[in-house]
Amino acid sequence: MSRRHVAPGVIPIRKQVSSNGSLVRNGLGQDTLLYSVPKVAELFSISKKSVHRLLKRGLLQSSNALRHKMITRASIEKFMSNTSNGGTI
Repeated sequence: MSRRHVAPGVIPIRKQVSSNGSLVRNGLGQDTLLYSVPKVAELFSISKKSVHRLLKRGLLQSSNALRHKMITRASIEKFMSNTSNGGTI
């Protein structure tokens, strides 16, 4: 069984299949549940320090279950929808 290469900083989750057999895609277009601080910084084109500031301000939420802070996909999607034009925090 071959393993798919996964970029550093991402934790893959299993692909989900809907009742009609089509693949259910995650909101960010990847099969990823958690993102590392450097990966979020890369996604937003900001520094790691800025990601830590967003976490400190409560605009992003992280999981502390692991050794490093990991930011959930749901937190990123919520942040993006709340900070887009017309959104409120």
